[in-house]
Amino acid sequence: MIQVGIIGSGFLGPAHIEALRRLGGVNVVALCDSSLAVAQERADALHIPQAYGSVEALLAHPGLQVVHNCTPNHLHAQINRQILAAGLHIFSEKPLCMTAEEARELVTLAARAGVVHGVSFVYRQFAMVQQAAAMIRHGEVGRIFAAHGSYLQDWMLLETDYNWRVDAALGGASRAVADIGSHWCDTVQFVTGRRITEVMADLSIVWPTRKASMGG
Repeated sequence: MIQVGIIGSGFLGPAHIEALRRLGGVNVVALCDSSLAVAQERADALHIPQAYGSVEALLAHPGLQVVHNCTPNHLHAQINRQILAAGLHIFSEKPLCMTAEEARELVTLAARAGVVHGVSFVYRQFAMVQQAAAMIRHGEVGRIFAAHGSYLQDWMLLETDYNWRVDAALGGASRAVADIGSHWCDTVQFVTGRRITEVMADLSIVWPTRKASMGG
């Protein structure tokens, strides 16, 4: 049985745990969050045997082999460094980090550590996406001249909608481009088998100022 630890128990942590449990041959043995109290509450709810209040404590869990980093964007780089330094296999939520320089550093660290490493781009696993990619690989659609696509969401549509993702310090300077645009980029590359090498874009900010709740 592969022994897996989860860092972060918010929106994505439970999704990772459910997916892992469907695989078979995997035990989710530990969970870490911002405090031991929060981690213990979430571990109890998700039926995970061990809770930790720090990344360092989780990485020292006996027999741990793999770690899933399910934290907010601004925490990815440092936590990923810690996991790689511990010599553990790693699966990180996207984006991998906040800057291209951090990404290059992490790729180098992963190569040195000799571990299995990956970033979570889940849409390539969807049945329709797999089918489209297979049809292109087998030459069933002819020569590709252009690929068009969109990722349309009305979440965060209103001026009063607020989340850490709209704060550049926490979500990154790229905002929606990195948060959901990266999914589109990965999907179109996976389907077509081609790489994006240059980008030309028109960018705009829908709400220059967001109204956050006074209650947090």
